[in-house]
Order: sequence, then C-alpha cells, then structure tokens
Amino acid sequence: MRILFLSHYAVPHIGGIEVVVDALSRELGSRGHEVRQIAAGAGGPGEVAAGGAEVIRVPALNSAERRMGIPYPVFSPTLVGALRRELEVADVIHAHGYLYMPCALGLRMARRRSGGPARVLTEHVGHVPYESRVLDGVESGAVAAIGRGTVRAAEAVIVLNERVEAEVRALGPRGPVRTIHNGVDLGHYRPPEGDERAQLRGELGWDERPRVLFAGRLVPKKGLGLALEAAASAAGAFQLVVAGAGSPPADVGDALVLGEVEPERLARLYRAADALLLPSVGEGFPLTAQEAMASGLPVFLRDQPEHRPYLDGAGPGARLLPPDAAEIARKVAALVSDPEVLERARRAARVHAERTFSWSGAAGHHERLYEQLLG
Repeated sequence: MRILFLSHYAVPHIGGIEVVVDALSRELGSRGHEVRQIAAGAGGPGEVAAGGAEVIRVPALNSAERRMGIPYPVFSPTLVGALRRELEVADVIHAHGYLYMPCALGLRMARRRSGGPARVLTEHVGHVPYESRVLDGVESGAVAAIGRGTVRAAEAVIVLNERVEAEVRALGPRGPVRTIHNGVDLGHYRPPEGDERAQLRGELGWDERPRVLFAGRLVPKKGLGLALEAAASAAGAFQLVVAGAGSPPADVGDALVLGEVEPERLARLYRAADALLLPSVGEGFPLTAQEAMASGLPVFLRDQPEHRPYLDGAGPGARLLPPDAAEIARKVAALVSDPEVLERARRAARVHAERTFSWSGAAGHHERLYEQLLG
C-alpha cells in the first residue's frame, strides 16, 4: 500500500506524535509498504526521516511553540498543493491529530474525491487542559469546530484510551472507533548490560546518589512543577534530572536540568537513571513511560484512569500516585533507596514492556484496519 501520514511535525523535531509516526513508518516500511509523510518544514524538501519515510516538509510558522510551548505550526498555502499531489497516488491517508492543519484539510480533501484513499485519523490526546482559561476556551472551541469536522471526515478513528474514545464519540464519528496502543522499540530501549549502568553514570558525573529522571517537554501538562516540588520534599533522598525542551522555572532546587536531548542520549539516560517520574495530566499514556519501562526503569505516573489499562500486570515496575508532592517524594525515595526492591522493580518493568508494548503488534493492527477499509 501507499500510505500517507499527516502530522504537525516530523522527526528530528521531538514529540510523542513524531516518534509514533516514525516508528510506524519503519515497521510498515519493513512490511513492504511505501510510506510518505507531510509535516511542517524543519529541513529541506524531501528530507528523509530516521525511519526511512520520505517527508514532504511544507513551510510553516512556529511562533506558538516558541512563545507558549503549544505545538501548533501554521502552514503556508503551499500545503494545499502538496496534499493534492499526494492524494493522487495514496491508497491510505492517515492523519495524526484532529486539530492540526494538514490533518483537518487533508481528510476533508480526500473525502471529496470519488474513489479516493481510505481515510484514517488517530487522535492521540484529545482535549489538553490549559491553566489559562483563555487558552482552554480556545481549544474547546477548536475541538467543537475543527475537531468535529476532522473526525467526521475520517472513515475510522484510532484512539489510545477510554477518555479520548469518549471525547471522539461525542463528536459524531461516521465509522468505527478502534483502540490501538502505541508500541516501543524493544531493541533500542533496553536494560543496561554488565557494568554499562555504572559506566554511563560515570560519564555523566553521577555518584551513588539515586537519580530520578523527568523526560518531557517543559510545559504545564507534563507536571514538572509537581516533580520539582516532590524532589524538594525528598530532602536529598534523590536528585531530579530534567530532560526536555522548553524553559524551566527560575527555581529548580538542586535538580539537574539538561535541556532538550537527542533520542540516543535519552536512551542512555534511561539506562543510567534509577526511576522515571512524570506526573503529567491530559495526554494519555506517555511514550516516555513505555521507553523507560523497556529500558528496565520503573516509572511513577499520576494516577489517571487512562493509565491503568497500560499497566495492568506491571507489578512493582510502575506506580500510580496522587498529585501530592509529599506522597510522591515518600514513594519514590522508598523505592530508589532499597537496592533489592529497586532491582525487582527494574525486572518487572522490562518484563511488562516485552509483554505489552510491541510496534510489530501495533503495526499489524493498523495494517488490518487499512485492508478492511480498502476491501
């Protein structure tokens, strides 16, 4: 099949959707499909992404992300021509995110074409709660207008959890709504071997003090403020290591702030750290949590209903906690300060990742859905 992915950004821009599309591109490409992608310009035309999919990069303004941390590029009018050319040859058009310009426009254009490609939408996060009432209201209005039109232009919608499914169904989809969980590269994200962990910590200049990793964009929904507060409450029991793009708060205590890190360096951080703390809200199940668990790193997440299906059977490899800094500090400190308990949690995290998170399985579900729509 000729599969066209539509999204806001593509790698090397770092974000959950970009990583998912790249991984699906690699897996579907290995099965003999031709995969292309339209995304905001971050490089030259026809630049090849890490997974091998050819990326058509359309010029776009990125002011919202630079100024407010909102990943919403505004595309130039040349987007229309790029979509029209790709729709001529695509068998499947698969949009990622119901508000992004290529997705909303591409699905509508494809719907108007007689005998056009199969139309699929993946909605990754649904409504994202913003602290600003103005931003939250703007997003709600956009979902009701743009999001509804995008959902209704798709022949099938893929979601990642029950919360997003409920939001999508309220918008009136015309076709089936399927749950397909994301996978993770179990070869790239792996536990440390031999003395690799000690070597990595030495290279990073870390001593034996436990290090707890926060990995994600430095935006309010990721919960960095709560993570920093928990680290301060821990009274030195562990150091928080912050990896992600954006501007941290003025006061980070004794946290180590690394800034944005490349995927390969992030994989090494997973293998060097003692746990992952990501008390995010309103984003489904974080891809970084899957990567961390695949790396043998136990995870601490905010207790939200959409997280639970992903962690059923994870045992000590994953903990769901209330948004209480003192409670988070106690639970994290108790785990990372006991070597035997920590080792059991590491093994449980990896076993659960092997059993639950597979890109091969996820790509197979996508492939069967495409075939059903085309058939």
